[in-house]
Amino acid sequence: MGLTKADYLIVGQGLAGTWLAHEMLNRDLKVIIFDEDKDETSSKRAAGIYNPITGRKMVKTWRADQLFPTLENMYSQLEKKLNQAFLHKTPIYRPFKSIEDQNDWEVKRGNEIYDEYIKEIPTNSIGYQNIADPYGGIILNHSGYVDIPTMLKSSKTLFVDKGIYRGEVFVYEEMELNADSVNYQGIEAKKVIFCEGVSDNPFWDLPFKPVRGEIMDIACEWTSDHIINQGVFMIPKGDKFTVGSTYDHNNLTFEPQESGIKSLEERLKKLYSGSYKILDKRAGVRPATHDRKPYIGFHSKHKTLGIFNGFGTKGVSLTPHFAKHFVDVLLDQDELDEEVDVQRVN
Repeated sequence: MGLTKADYLIVGQGLAGTWLAHEMLNRDLKVIIFDEDKDETSSKRAAGIYNPITGRKMVKTWRADQLFPTLENMYSQLEKKLNQAFLHKTPIYRPFKSIEDQNDWEVKRGNEIYDEYIKEIPTNSIGYQNIADPYGGIILNHSGYVDIPTMLKSSKTLFVDKGIYRGEVFVYEEMELNADSVNYQGIEAKKVIFCEGVSDNPFWDLPFKPVRGEIMDIACEWTSDHIINQGVFMIPKGDKFTVGSTYDHNNLTFEPQESGIKSLEERLKKLYSGSYKILDKRAGVRPATHDRKPYIGFHSKHKTLGIFNGFGTKGVSLTPHFAKHFVDVLLDQDELDEEVDVQRVN
């Protein structure tokens, strides 16, 4: 029996591997995806927020002007392809902590670099009961969240229907690496692209800085037209809110920790003073990197091995753009972006 031919093998069907697979399929490339389909993965536990203005200093996120103008359209197109809804365009409301915050944004309001992303800057409370916003806040455009588990599940269904999905562990030791191809279990491919998130892949010794985060779902007698984000985020989802998140670089377990949930509740009380009931608690481990930029590119010794990984907390906004970019690189239609090139760590 002869070898099965493929252009690329993708290892991991999280957010990164899924976007990369879709982009390859859009270019009529032959792809085979290997995935263990574990419940405990970063993508399946992620809140899925996309936000152009982030951080304590409230500045444009890295590459915002490159990513956000097309981001929602890319997800909308994928929804149509999969006949499934998972994009939730929702303005983010970030209450000001002080008059100084308010004054800072009155100055920034006149800076055209923020025009695309600012929907409104109220200077008084917008009237949500039990939300601490006496100084008003900033309401953002091009923001919301993606229901990543639904996106992944519907994508997997498509991949299975196409016969390109294998729900099994990828065994590194069974790869035969050649100068211009890889043989694996009866498959010959041009390259293997690893999209595994936090893993023990023996071929990549990279300075990942994974971070665990707790999230909880709560029920309360209140609803919102916005994602509220100050100290914690509160994502409205029908009759409940998803609240997060914590940041722990040490205890990298997928089990929510009592200390983390306690920290989350303490910060929630500073934002929301109403009563609530906890419905669910969970944790995820995000594949963050040493410089908060993804690892994309090729192995220094084995040119048939690639990586598309390390998207961390901003995977929803980064992966669509960089999946397209990486496929352009693979097809010799572009040079690899130096800021994300995995070889920067050598």
